Amino acid sequence: MMSTPAEAAAPAPDWAAWLEVNGPRLLLYARQQTRREADAEDVLQEALVQLVQAVEGGSFVGDAAQWRAYAATAIRHLATDRGRREEVRRAYAEREQERLRAQGEEEESPPWLRSASDDAYLSRRIEKLLRGLPPEFAEVVVLKIWGEHTFQEIADMTQTKLATTTSRYRYALQSLRRALEQEPLE
Repeated sequence: MMSTPAEAAAPAPDWAAWLEVNGPRLLLYARQQTRREADAEDVLQEALVQLVQAVEGGSFVGDAAQWRAYAATAIRHLATDRGRREEVRRAYAEREQERLRAQGEEEESPPWLRSASDDAYLSRRIEKLLRGLPPEFAEVVVLKIWGEHTFQEIADMTQTKLATTTSRYRYALQSLRRALEQEPLE
């Protein structure tokens, strides 16, 4: 199939540069949407493949500024689909966790917040606070703060009203503030 002169002149996207900037944010969101690090990495990879295929295949509607929102939406859908397929595995894992608790042991879940510059204690503490929120509140906080999405993008990704998204964010911050007043970060 021959390309038109306009298609031939269009520069190829610099995927490496884009991924360097957006990859950590998207991985954080994938971690928040999944239960295991390997699942987060798989979901992120699948979402990136979908994005590249849509952009390079010409089916993507929009410009490069919308790629991150597209990828985050794909991550959310892929994580949901993966969760449905793995319900049996999750039930087993929960039974195993109960067994460990009964024996006085507790398995740690993989952290969401990882960065070479992050202090491990603060990361774990913030993660614990986020995990204490209702999942839909934590999702909005992660997308807004670490994903740097607008409230409208988050509303579109989560298929909720803009007012619902902003309310969830406000209530999440209030809850986090109360928790920090009771037990401040050290």
